[in-house]
Amino acid sequence: MKINKINSNNLRNDEHFQFHTEFRDLTTKETPQKLKIQGQFEAYLPLYGRVDEALKKINKSSLTAQLQEADKARDEIFLGMAETAKAALKHFNPAVREAASRLKVVFDTYGNVAVKPLNEQTSAVYNLLQELQGKYAQDVETVGIAQWAAELQARNNAFSGLMKERFDETASRCDIVLREARVELDQAYFAIRERINAFVIVEGVADYENFIRTLNAVIAKYTAILNSRLGKRGKKEGDNTQTDGTV
Repeated sequence: MKINKINSNNLRNDEHFQFHTEFRDLTTKETPQKLKIQGQFEAYLPLYGRVDEALKKINKSSLTAQLQEADKARDEIFLGMAETAKAALKHFNPAVREAASRLKVVFDTYGNVAVKPLNEQTSAVYNLLQELQGKYAQDVETVGIAQWAAELQARNNAFSGLMKERFDETASRCDIVLREARVELDQAYFAIRERINAFVIVEGVADYENFIRTLNAVIAKYTAILNSRLGKRGKKEGDNTQTDGTV
């Protein structure tokens, strides 16, 4: 038994921080003393705090009240357009119902883009509109959501412009700090992982089994997220070859 690896480089910032939060909480619960990693964990905690602080600074710089309002306005239009298209599935006119059925495939493909992370939502809305205003333009006219689509495009563009404006030089500097802090935190975690794996070989698994099983379940959760996003659903857990960023 050993602690599995995870490709931390491909975790998004919030995912990366949450993974380390779960590791920190589990280690605290099991106690560093029991795991014989007191010194390593004491060195780990300030690095964890540095990542936390860098994330807070980035969020403060980029997620202003103005951005949140612009995102809310965009969400309202998307949801209104989706609901209007869905209602058309029960329209009295067969031609409208058929057009709505074709549009349903498109909306089902993209899902509820309003719940996506902000940058992903901007991209998803853009791609959705490319479909609605291109291949499915006639169906959009038939169902009566052309004005909705035009308004969504305007609000998506407004949000994108505001995001570029708000992510200023300060936020860029914070992003550099965050990348550096992530690497340092991962290295500290890697040292702890290797130490525990070595103790298992030397001392046996008894004192570490619960910790390893629980942590491996956490690792499996985040690896599944990565595999789903990267199209590696068929790859078995633990098949990861260690490269830079795999800890």
